[in-house]
Amino acid sequence: MPFVQANLIESTADEEEEVEQWRNTLRQHGVWANKPVPLFPYPGSPDYTKIWGPPDDLAWERAHEYYLHIFDKFSDVQEQRPVPLAELERIA
Repeated sequence: MPFVQANLIESTADEEEEVEQWRNTLRQHGVWANKPVPLFPYPGSPDYTKIWGPPDDLAWERAHEYYLHIFDKFSDVQEQRPVPLAELERIA
């Protein structure tokens, strides 16, 4: 079965009603579109560099911990809260 997905990034410039109308239009054309999610400040991204400078050996852990601390909602298809990377690394 063909599957097309649109990943929407949260933006303060977009009106919520307009975003929902756009999502509905996409769905009417067979494209699944998530509710907008906050942008992850991944190592090497402009947001990461602005906050912490160049990445080091703990860059991913730092960025992920920050993301979990700042945001309480993530994807609308995600039932559980993400687990911190340090906890996942202890489990492995």
